[in-house]
Formats: sequence, C-alpha cells, structure tokens
Amino acid sequence: SILGFFWSLFRPAFLTLVLWAVFSKILRLPPPSESVPYWLHMLISVLMWNFLVGSLIEATHSVVANANLIKKVPLDAEVFPVAAILANAVHLLLAMGLAIVIAVGVTGHLSWHIVVLPIAIVVLALFALACSLITAALQVYFRDVGSLLELLTLAWFYVTPILYPVWLVRDRLAQAGMENWFTFYMLNPVAPPVVAARFALLYSGASGELSPPDIWRYLAFAALTGIVLLIPAAFLFRRMSVHFADEL
Repeated sequence: SILGFFWSLFRPAFLTLVLWAVFSKILRLPPPSESVPYWLHMLISVLMWNFLVGSLIEATHSVVANANLIKKVPLDAEVFPVAAILANAVHLLLAMGLAIVIAVGVTGHLSWHIVVLPIAIVVLALFALACSLITAALQVYFRDVGSLLELLTLAWFYVTPILYPVWLVRDRLAQAGMENWFTFYMLNPVAPPVVAARFALLYSGASGELSPPDIWRYLAFAALTGIVLLIPAAFLFRRMSVHFADEL
C-alpha cells in the first residue's frame, strides 16, 4: 500500500525482467528493433496481456464470488464481469501512463500515433468482455471452467506475439513457404491490439513490425470479432443468469 499505484506496474515489470533475461540474454532471441530496447518492447506487450488475463480470470469468478449478493438482491448479474474488467482497466491505465513516460524517456519521442493506444485497449476490452460473459456463466454450473481457462491462457501466451516481434513469425513462415498462414496467425484477436499498442508507443510506423494499413486491418478484424462474439455471449449469459441463484 505504500507504493500505491506503482503496484500496478510492479508485477508486469518483474515479469518483463524475467522474460527479458531468459529470452534476450540466455536464448538470445533477435531484438525486435535496433532503436527500441527489447525490454521496453516486452513491457508494453506484458501490460496488455496482463490486462486481458486479469480481466478474464477475475470476471470468470466474479459471479460465484458474489453468490450471497445474487441470492439476496435482484440485480443484473452482468455487473460483476463488467466491474472486474473495469477494475483491471484502471490498473492498466495507471501502469500504461508510467510506461508512456518511460517510453518517451528511452526513445526520445512521442508520435501522434499514440491515439491508436486507446483504440487497441478498447478492442481488447471488448473481446475480454465477450469471453468473460461466457466463462462467468459457465463457471456457475461447471466450477472447473476457471482452472481450464488458466491452462488455456498459459498456452495462449506463447501463440501471441508477446515474447517475440510479429515480423519474426512472418519471416519464419515465409522461409517455410507458408506465407498465407501469417494472416491466419493474426486472426488471434489478442495479437492485433498488442501489436497496435507497440506501434502507438514505440515504432510510430517508421520501423514498425507491420505497416500501418496492415495494423488497422487486423485491428478492425479483432474489433469485429469482439462485437460478433459479444452478441451471443450476452444472450447466453442472460439466459443462464435466470437460474444463477438456484445453482449458487
């Protein structure tokens, strides 16, 4: 509590330090850019990833955690997953504010492309909300959903460009004669917001991982995925929430 909002950055900073030491110094993964330190590249990525995972895990358990309230007070149970995501969004904004100061201090510039950052966060939050409505509803009926989600996010971490630049995936696929698979790889709804956040703060389009048109295209698809998924997710949650009090 003494450190206050700096705790919002401590966990991702510690994780970034460990990952940087392992993948940059021990495994010697190619640096994403000559002008941007690898640890800063990874810090922005980890902040976005922690927001997603924290939102999903807390929102998934939010309904069960408030069982007493749901059984006593008539209310819309959607408020609990939404509140969990908003709480994590506050932590992200606090940590990202400090990260922006660090990025400016290290790179020496801040481009107008920073306007992409809030868009990327909203797209990621939209996808997190859609997923969490489904998992929160299922968690009431099947209490292993939360454990399964933690296992899924562990695998998801490595197939999302957190540890490595996205151009590395594109180049490796091209070397294997599988260029078309890169588009399939970027259909991961988490990848475009992460890449867009790095573009907004670190690369400004000059030496970025992808061209600005590609970033906007993939980001638009990720937003569309979140919207399309949110509609059935909200319907499923509302249908299942009718029996929440009985199940809890």
